[in-house]
Amino acid sequence: MRKRIVLISCVSQKLPHRAKAKNLYISTLFKLNLKYANKLNPDGVYILSAKYGLLNLDQEIDPYEQTLNNMRVNEVKQWANQVIEQIRKISVVEKTEYVFLAGERYRKYLLPHLNNVQIPLKGLRIGEQLQRLKELTDCNITKCGTIHELAWGLERYGFPFDEAKIPLNGIYILFQKGEEGHQGDRIVRIGTHTGGNQLRSRLKQHFLNQNKDRSIFRKNIGRALLNQSNDSFLEYWELDLTTRKAKEKYSSLIDLGYQKSIESQVSEFIQTNFSFCVFEVNSKEERLQIESKLISTISWCEECKPSKTWLGNASPKNKIVESGLWLVNELYKTQFNTSDIEHLSRLMKA
Repeated sequence: MRKRIVLISCVSQKLPHRAKAKNLYISTLFKLNLKYANKLNPDGVYILSAKYGLLNLDQEIDPYEQTLNNMRVNEVKQWANQVIEQIRKISVVEKTEYVFLAGERYRKYLLPHLNNVQIPLKGLRIGEQLQRLKELTDCNITKCGTIHELAWGLERYGFPFDEAKIPLNGIYILFQKGEEGHQGDRIVRIGTHTGGNQLRSRLKQHFLNQNKDRSIFRKNIGRALLNQSNDSFLEYWELDLTTRKAKEKYSSLIDLGYQKSIESQVSEFIQTNFSFCVFEVNSKEERLQIESKLISTISWCEECKPSKTWLGNASPKNKIVESGLWLVNELYKTQFNTSDIEHLSRLMKA
């Protein structure tokens, strides 16, 4: 019986950090190609990478910028020869059908070496491919799914990040390593700022500044880390030392050296495990309204739930455990309607 192998081309949109190949590429086209490939019940699915050649889905790789579109013809031919050698190691060419979910540039010099091929999306432009793939996968995208797709289409940042690329006013969306939903990285937190021109400083409060009393996100990460290890210091971590009165009252009770070490653990965890995207919203009123509806819509979703190993499962805050989000406010309130989603799409694509 003839075996079937699906070959998917790599894409330019990637996570900013090392990840399994199936998770590294984050464009909607790639996600739909992968979903369709799995629906074909193949004997194997591989990625055609401009840098690495033939990639196993579970192979961990670093992000890269290389693409066949910028290569000379002789370089593409050399790449194709390398890929053919890799294909021969994982299949018997004469007894295998190869399904290409890849553009002409990626398949042109491979096809002469393969006897049995299928190109189901041949001749379709990108928009037409997306539409066809949604039909082929019975992809009834929910509002939460649409939000995820829009977010995946934005530039992704990790730590350290260039703050010059971050707008002064806007909304940030956080993703966490190992968390998946809607066939891609799952949104785990949404946030904004109230003061004008404060988005950059807000992100620094989360990623850099070691002060949990200025970042509820940091405080919640610390709560979960301490609760996970049954650390009695959790009681003192809850104390807010922002005001002078609070400092005078509680400072003598707290081991500030130990608290500093927990702050360092929180920073390391956030910097290592979280990436984010942002989009510009200048009006404070609009920012807060969009933030609230984003959080509510995602919290109501039944399709994107936390993994068993998600740190938030150890949180002492029930709302975090139940929602699967690093949030306790704006959950389960008013969701986006269709016109809201259309407006959000325009903002994110601006």
